[in-house]
Amino acid sequence: MDNKLFAFLDKVWNYIDNGKFYREPFRWLYAVIAALNLLFPLYVIYMDSRILKFLSGGEVFACVLIFLLFIFLGIMSAHLWFNRQKKVKEYLQEDNDFVAIPVVSHFIQTLGEWLGFYLGVGGCIISLLFVIFGLDSYVGDILGGGFLHIGSGFIMVIIYPIMGFLVVVSGRLLAELYRALASIANNTKRFVKRDCRNNISSEEVESQKSTID
Repeated sequence: MDNKLFAFLDKVWNYIDNGKFYREPFRWLYAVIAALNLLFPLYVIYMDSRILKFLSGGEVFACVLIFLLFIFLGIMSAHLWFNRQKKVKEYLQEDNDFVAIPVVSHFIQTLGEWLGFYLGVGGCIISLLFVIFGLDSYVGDILGGGFLHIGSGFIMVIIYPIMGFLVVVSGRLLAELYRALASIANNTKRFVKRDCRNNISSEEVESQKSTID
């Protein structure tokens, strides 16, 4: 009984050591976020479609376009998370001693890409529609959501893509810094191990020579 228990616990510790403990939950998290991105546009349409009866024809048309934009953003965001989910495994190698940093850095990079995409594309197009159709602040508070709390107007058509780009770059920069630390640490440890093996081999050779003499 004790042997079976210890064998089971050994499998648990090996599951943590080989990186699957970090990789698999993140893969599930990516799938959950992708699914939420698909459901979010439906939630927005369900909650905000009630105001359409209080709007004019042009405002209704603009709201429909915004709903279609949210659907597009949801599909593209879900595709991004599913695409990055497939690449999580590439950031973990069996001989890596530091396994949590690469996975977390990949998540940070994907999160930055997602937020930057939403902010840049969504904010730009929504601001443009608000300018074209002259939607008032009431409609903006309901449909614009987090985008238009930053600002609206024609200038934001330019500002939002710049902000989105900076978010993507910042996320990538932070992720690469973490990956660089992990890479340096892994390479340093491999070099130390290799150097120790070379020293041991040299000592064995010298020892054999001394024995022969």
